Amino acid sequence: MKGKPITKSEMNDVFNVIEDYIHENHKLCSIEEITKLTSLSRKRCDEILKRLVNEDKLYVVYEGKGKPRIYIPRYMFEEILRSQRKPRWIKEYRFSDKEKLLKELEGIKEKLFHYETLERLLYGTGEPLEEAVEYALKYLRFEKVHRPKETDTYDVSFEYKGIKYILEVEGTTRQGSKDKVDQLDGWIKKEIMEKGYDPDKLVGVFVVNHFRNKDPKNRGYPLTDQAKLFLKYRHFRFFTTTFLFNIMKEVEEKSLDSEKAREKIIVGEKYV
Repeated sequence: MKGKPITKSEMNDVFNVIEDYIHENHKLCSIEEITKLTSLSRKRCDEILKRLVNEDKLYVVYEGKGKPRIYIPRYMFEEILRSQRKPRWIKEYRFSDKEKLLKELEGIKEKLFHYETLERLLYGTGEPLEEAVEYALKYLRFEKVHRPKETDTYDVSFEYKGIKYILEVEGTTRQGSKDKVDQLDGWIKKEIMEKGYDPDKLVGVFVVNHFRNKDPKNRGYPLTDQAKLFLKYRHFRFFTTTFLFNIMKEVEEKSLDSEKAREKIIVGEKYV
């Protein structure tokens, strides 16, 4: 008997899970991780993965008898193959006009970096998204904006009028999850118990780039019911990276000044 046809939605879910896993964990993933994250059966997951490989959307980077099969999006694999380190001696062979062009390019790159970093608020996940949030907060001149290098801690923090704000940042192809709100609660407790912070001067903020693979105009509600419940219970604040992007755009277009922008971010979005 023929199995149920594979849907485009299933294929997108599996591909997005692999992409997100790599960005968030800085590791490649096998079918074990994929089945856990998608809740699909191993057999169904295997069928979808084979289809994605056949359609050149995924590439198998490791396999063997008795060994796990490891997958990576094809575009990532091709970027790895394209990147080649230039030898130091190549500088001796540069064209004279290239130096002038490189200087012009440097100025353009700085401007592009600013806009591209802000645009990343709409589609990013993992460290690139955290960097974009940090960059936006610094640009708005919040005090003591900090993104720790350690992994076992919060993603970003800043201060405003004597209050320290602890941010948990999530980029996902789904809704913002309860697990991330739980993590945020843990970081707040750590600040109180291990660093002696006054609980009245600490605020937890959940920042989410929900349905990041979709046009922001077509995204659904950003939070799961449980995430919303836990945010309410813990009195945490919340905003989406789309909300932050729109504020940044207003500042760029000079229709909103930095102080009013900071006030809007502090209040955040409603999650009723």
